[in-house]
Amino acid sequence: MTAIRPPEFAPRLPYAALLLTADRLVLADTFAFSRQGGHNRTRIRTDKGALWLSVPRRHAGLGQPLTEVEVVDDGWRRRHAAALTAAYGSASFFEHVMPEWADVLATPGSLADLTVASVRFTARWLKSEAEIVRASDLPGRPSALAEVADVAGATTVLTLPESARRDAEAVGVPVRVLRFEEAERRQVGEGFVPGLGVLDLLMTHGPAAADVLRASVQRVDAFGAPRPRTAS
Repeated sequence: MTAIRPPEFAPRLPYAALLLTADRLVLADTFAFSRQGGHNRTRIRTDKGALWLSVPRRHAGLGQPLTEVEVVDDGWRRRHAAALTAAYGSASFFEHVMPEWADVLATPGSLADLTVASVRFTARWLKSEAEIVRASDLPGRPSALAEVADVAGATTVLTLPESARRDAEAVGVPVRVLRFEEAERRQVGEGFVPGLGVLDLLMTHGPAAADVLRASVQRVDAFGAPRPRTAS
């Protein structure tokens, strides 16, 4: 199965789960930047709840592909490092994860380059066996979902529920939907805060992160197939 997604910055956990399920992930860095996406932001846990960490970008109008989005150097790397140290300095794997994440933050180039490095970092820590390909490296640099699927030779597309209908209408191959329901896990501090990015998982679980993530993967459905009934 081939997943086709724009790269995310310290990805959401459902996105990270694709790395454990897909045979190949095509990072659609030729797609347009979306403020609703996770291209330049992630959520971490603090003692006050959740905090967004955002990467500043230079605005250049609608429809700008990620490969052309410029990252603004306004000291955000230092702020991110300080926020992560304050939030996770006492976490079990902070001293192992943070140096590698600092290398990601130092990635030169466009927002696409930064987010691709972020996804590859995530794949390494999850020990993902998925092949990772950039759409901008494919012949013709395809910038539409159907074109990417065609050029990449996808025979089955793996997607997430929020984009399943769009993907099924766009591609001419079978679509499978990864069903993800986040399970509670150990975090820094009391209680559990859902919906955080992959850094929270890695800081607290390190090499065991993949097993923890798999506990939240419910199943993979064919798009449009009836969902199995829950036994009463």
